[in-house]
Amino acid sequence: MTRTTKWNAPVIHRNRRRSGASKNNRKRLLMTRHMLRKKSQASGKIVRFALVRHGLTQENTERRYISYSDVPLLPDSTEELRALRRTLAHPSPLLYTSDMRRCRDTLAYLRPRDSIQAVEDTRLREYDFGMWEGLTYNDLKEDPQYRRWLDDSSAIQPPRGEPWQTFCTRTAHVWWEVLRNARDSFISSENHMERQESAIRRRPYHASPLPRGRVLRSKTSRMQRQSYGSGLSPRPDVVIVTHGGVVRRLYTLAFPRKSFWEAAAPIGGGVMITAKRCARKWKFLRAERLPSR
Repeated sequence: MTRTTKWNAPVIHRNRRRSGASKNNRKRLLMTRHMLRKKSQASGKIVRFALVRHGLTQENTERRYISYSDVPLLPDSTEELRALRRTLAHPSPLLYTSDMRRCRDTLAYLRPRDSIQAVEDTRLREYDFGMWEGLTYNDLKEDPQYRRWLDDSSAIQPPRGEPWQTFCTRTAHVWWEVLRNARDSFISSENHMERQESAIRRRPYHASPLPRGRVLRSKTSRMQRQSYGSGLSPRPDVVIVTHGGVVRRLYTLAFPRKSFWEAAAPIGGGVMITAKRCARKWKFLRAERLPSR
């Protein structure tokens, strides 16, 4: 009788092999996502900041120094803000304003639908002129301290007024907070859009409500075509309504090599600053004058 031996093949741990392959694929996927995220952060996102000076007041026509005086706008000052109102027509920018009445009324005219959502910040107030409040150049031209202040406002302080270093510190703090909020806001919106796009890509073809052959276009792309495709001026993403001295100060924070008096801050006008948000810092590209009157 012939005896046969049965050969048994070695056991292959298929589950272990599959799990190892899936781990490697997962690592590759994570590395790919990390590289794509790093590339997108390096490319940056363009953000525009509109620094707006409030409308015309009676004290402005009389060329008086006003800071903490809560004066209203002139009744016909809205006529001079029409061009600026068209420029600031943006779907949903971040809004900031000084708590002074002249700034709040200016923002209410420029953004009538969402001005109530603006952040009122006392750090956006004008430089405090102290005992020179409400006076004019003719009232102060014989004062030697005033004449020294005109020559060097950073070294000379108005009587009972605000030290220049205090003014610089509070405006720097509010500017850094605006930049941080803008970064967090746009990062969250980008993540929301990415989740929406990934959900659409994962949706099976038979569940798509679009007819065959049509291309899905996001709402933001339509808004961008309306803003830029028709030849209109770029719209701001952040609007700050404040005073002339604060506009110049924020301008020098964005461009430290510029002088305080180089910024154009006419009444009812301001500056549009174009910046690029990179991974961990902001790069300020250029500044343009906003239309006024």
